Amino acid sequence: MKATAQLMAKVELNSRNVFNISKPAGYRCQVFHYHRKLSRLYLSVYKGQRNQPAIYILFSDVAYIEAPMSWLGADFSIASKQECIDLMIDVGLIGPAIRQFPDAYASITDYARLYTVNSPNSVIRIIASSGTLLRSIPSEIL
Repeated sequence: MKATAQLMAKVELNSRNVFNISKPAGYRCQVFHYHRKLSRLYLSVYKGQRNQPAIYILFSDVAYIEAPMSWLGADFSIASKQECIDLMIDVGLIGPAIRQFPDAYASITDYARLYTVNSPNSVIRIIASSGTLLRSIPSEIL
């Protein structure tokens, strides 16, 4: 396997631009590959109108994706734990009974984060355990 340079996203809740992309509004994202057995989502991230990706983003342990196949903007944020839990309940990933035990969902939100992008024309929400910025795609994905 070819070594890839990678950078984990900042994990502070309510933080913006978690991948530290310079001028993230000038990028566009496109779904590159989803590995359903491993629950991994790979995004190609293009700068401006260039045809070659500048970087890639890997989301691991993906539980939920709400996004078009491509969109403008790469300003990924991590929403609050409460927003993550609310979405998980809304889409049926967990039951509403969890609200009776607020301390119980700490174990869920320790491993599940809601990544969002404020894109002009699209809603982008991804629940995953982590996000990693990659300089290249592993050869077994290509």
